[in-house]
Amino acid sequence: MKAIILPQPPLILVVDDDRMNRDLLQVMLSAEGFVVVTAASGEEALAAIAIRPPDLILLDVLMPGMNGHEVTRRVKGNLATKNIPVIMVTALDDRDARLFGLGAGAEDFLTKPLDRVELCMRVRNMLRLKASSDQALVRRDDSMGMVSHELRNVLSGLMLGAVLLESEGTDTIEGQRIVDAARLMQRQGKRMGRLIEDLVDVVRIDAGKLALKPSRCDAQVLLNDAVETCAASAAEKGVSLGAESVAGGLEADFDRERLLQVLTNLIGNALKFTPSGGSITLQATATAGDLCLAVNDTGVGIPADLLGAVFERFRQVDTDERGLGLGLYICRCIVDSHGGRIWAESVQGVKTTFHVAIPGLGAALASGVLVVPALDLPGVHPVSEAPAAVALGAGSGRILVVDDDQAICETLAKFLTRQGFTTEWTTSPAEAIEMLTTST
Repeated sequence: MKAIILPQPPLILVVDDDRMNRDLLQVMLSAEGFVVVTAASGEEALAAIAIRPPDLILLDVLMPGMNGHEVTRRVKGNLATKNIPVIMVTALDDRDARLFGLGAGAEDFLTKPLDRVELCMRVRNMLRLKASSDQALVRRDDSMGMVSHELRNVLSGLMLGAVLLESEGTDTIEGQRIVDAARLMQRQGKRMGRLIEDLVDVVRIDAGKLALKPSRCDAQVLLNDAVETCAASAAEKGVSLGAESVAGGLEADFDRERLLQVLTNLIGNALKFTPSGGSITLQATATAGDLCLAVNDTGVGIPADLLGAVFERFRQVDTDERGLGLGLYICRCIVDSHGGRIWAESVQGVKTTFHVAIPGLGAALASGVLVVPALDLPGVHPVSEAPAAVALGAGSGRILVVDDDQAICETLAKFLTRQGFTTEWTTSPAEAIEMLTTST
């Protein structure tokens, strides 16, 4: 068993409106080698967490303004901070008070007046548990990275083979069957790619590292991009897909790629339950300072008792067994990371509308939402960047294919040769460099 390594030195945030209590805790913990920062209110605590997330929070319950329970709910409701352990410090020594705090998400309680030995033991134990959990997440992330890489390699080879097979189709009945089979393989391959991306996103969410890169964006462009991305799937299903014009233009601060992911997931979900001849319409409006997006469909609807549950992890509508039930959960997490909210309204047999409300970036940061770096998983890249997604016409020139998977090299080289390119391949980076330096 590997030793559990604590962060050196651990950073502890002490939150208490009483300065004497803050100073006392700082003295006790600093003497044990901890780095201590303090906050005099719940609002000040959230601001400190946004700047530098601590390893543990010691939190007073009864404070004016935002109390300890509300601070805990916000910390635990934020993907970037949910794994930070919270120990509540309170003068309330009754069962109901403890249960209320645990319900808000606190991991432990300490009752005033504090005993220094007990305080330090509980803090060390909690930090040890967090370190153990963090190390387990790192091991899982490493494993997921390797598995995703291998799955991606295999999938890329299959997709390239399907594209190559389609190019060999003829106008005969048998040739058309080959083309149809190749296109089916490509559709299923894209679906598998989306499932892989969903699993990778769940890993990022669990690690509190779902990346956000907000910038000033045009809502109309976002809607149009979502329609364009899903147009082929809608046409294949016989469903009308479009976006209403945004009157006067509408710009807001958000992560364009992540919100595009939300919209395409919602459209994909709507396509599952909208019969041929139905319609899906996208809207964008400004309401009370929020960017409000809506995806309306004329599908079968969602039972009233499932409207909230559809956003849960691995939850599917009873009549649908496709996918893993992660798409809407990921949508909720992306929207939550923006400091927004997502909900559904439905009339069974008539229509369903998914609503997304995103505040301005300043409001999101003020509420304690963190913009965090992406979690790098080796060999993982979005479906849109998969080699099989590249379409080439008649070409000329020389191309060197380098990949550690020989099957991918051979398949891609064969495909490019069919496109008119002179192609070479190798699985060795050193050999690739030599080929480039010696080529004329």
